Amino acid sequence: MLNIYEDSYMIAGQFTKNILDLDDNILFVGIVEKSGHLSTSDQRVAVDEYLKGRNLEMIFSQSVYVTDLRKMLSPTFGNLNSISYVYEKLKILLLPIKDHVLFVFIDKSIKTDDMTKKIHNYINSLDSLNLYSV
Repeated sequence: MLNIYEDSYMIAGQFTKNILDLDDNILFVGIVEKSGHLSTSDQRVAVDEYLKGRNLEMIFSQSVYVTDLRKMLSPTFGNLNSISYVYEKLKILLLPIKDHVLFVFIDKSIKTDDMTKKIHNYINSLDSLNLYSV
């Protein structure tokens, strides 16, 4: 396994690859901009296996919108850590990171809290992260 904790400065393309390498049960990782545009991604399983056509673009746009709506509750409940969707075939994790959303497909058998913690531990280990450079 890649020793990812030695990296202190990270660009977006390497960041998504390192997130994918955190766990074999991570199927897809993408960084989605506020516009809903997928700026960079890495995958272990072809996303088209689950989605056809424009559905993926719609999911990215809706995910950013939902994340922004949930962030409005932060003054009352504290900072938003993650949002998870559980489907029959897989789980989707949304993690706000800077002014982007980290979009992650994981195997349906994995506990979302454990995976979220693993991803946050990695993110917190980085000194600097540039999500605008691929």
